[in-house]
Amino acid sequence: MDRTKAHTLLFIAAVSLFRLAFAGWFELSLDEGYYWLWGQHPSMSYYDHPPMVAWIITATGLLGESERMIRLGAILCGAASSYFIYLTAREVFNEGKPAFWAVVLLNLTPMFTLGSLVMTPDSPLFTFWAMTVYYGARLVNTQQPHYWYALGFFFGLALLSKYTAALFAPALLVFLIVSEENRAWLFRKEPYLAFALSMIIFSPVILWNYQRDWISFRFQLSHGLAGENPGFLLTMGEFWGSQAAITGVFVFFFMIAAMVGVSIRGLRERRDDYLYLGVISLSLFGFFLLNSARTRMEGNWGVPMYFTIIAATPFMVAIYSERGAFLGRLTSMGYRFSLFFAAALLVYAHVQIVEPVLPMPKKYEISRRIFGWRALAAESDRRLAELGANAFILANRYQISTLLTYYTKGHRPAYISNGKGRFGYLGSVEKLPGAPALYVTETGRDDIATIGRHFQRVEKDGFIRIERQGELIREFTFYKCYNYQGEFIRL
Repeated sequence: MDRTKAHTLLFIAAVSLFRLAFAGWFELSLDEGYYWLWGQHPSMSYYDHPPMVAWIITATGLLGESERMIRLGAILCGAASSYFIYLTAREVFNEGKPAFWAVVLLNLTPMFTLGSLVMTPDSPLFTFWAMTVYYGARLVNTQQPHYWYALGFFFGLALLSKYTAALFAPALLVFLIVSEENRAWLFRKEPYLAFALSMIIFSPVILWNYQRDWISFRFQLSHGLAGENPGFLLTMGEFWGSQAAITGVFVFFFMIAAMVGVSIRGLRERRDDYLYLGVISLSLFGFFLLNSARTRMEGNWGVPMYFTIIAATPFMVAIYSERGAFLGRLTSMGYRFSLFFAAALLVYAHVQIVEPVLPMPKKYEISRRIFGWRALAAESDRRLAELGANAFILANRYQISTLLTYYTKGHRPAYISNGKGRFGYLGSVEKLPGAPALYVTETGRDDIATIGRHFQRVEKDGFIRIERQGELIREFTFYKCYNYQGEFIRL
């Protein structure tokens, strides 16, 4: 093993061990409780996403149900993603140093760090996308047909992780069309067999959707392509701002320069491996940029495109740093500052999670997502005991209901007043006629008029303020509901 590879593995191991320790220091985030509940009900797919995140949580759940064990899958995915971006950069540039720094850069980006610590569908997506990208690079450099099947296999696993993975296929097609040497693959069987393999792997999701009138596909297409449009200047500005934020702010601009630079260099030097990284990145970035002109987009949707961009960034920055004494020195200093700034952001975020040190606007306060759920569940348990053993929980949001299920004694099922198909696997509360319920709602967001029509009596039963260091994070109101009349919960 060469020295650079050893340093890379040590870095990945050190970061992973830190994440494993840190993962037990804070409560589940809003969406993590939702995915944990999926893991308690294994399925071929789910309303929002494919099943990989739930399958991984089910597997790590064999080791325990603590927050740390729920997040173990994310940590392992982060380690694997880091290693495969190293392999990709090493494969393309044939140098250890830029490959090592690609790993460092990847682990300094806030969105990747989040996906390597908090268990979401992005966690396995990152890993299988990185593996797909690597075997694509191997294919380009070796022209060996068997790499198509490795690419197809991991592409299928990426599809099982998140629908966003589907964008790799058209981006790869653009590369095959642009590359003279690789265009011949379009007339051979291997790409089509690889695609068929990926579809076989993805088939459980297709079958699940077919049986449910394509509910998940329709939801995600509507969610991703038919959002609100307050004006293209605003939505495009939000896109650029969100991409800078999730990548570490200033380093984002070096990534964009690297994406363009490696593409141009690939064309000039007829280096298809350079062109591969550039075209995959440009195709995806162009897609998200154009889509942002017509609708609002969430910042994390485009995260996978940064694996090819980040693989090229340290190498291209090193080249830019050699262009003239002044300009080269300025580039080098600017890049180092951007890395330092990204690192400082991560340190601040980790400290803020454990012990808030600076006041933040409520909209951006991390504590709002990962603090107070134990206290809310404990107070809910006390009130449920007063209602009796057959009482059930209602909540006004699915994230709150799932976190109540996780943190209440015995993981008591918590339903929501309008599930929109999310919780069909839990079974209907129509089996509980006459039962009492505890309705837990964010203060000011209750719907007592609706709930009151389905219970004989509803009584307000106080509230709980979730505070941290004297600052109000959230406030919840409790209602005791008696004698459930049925015809209410839409799962």
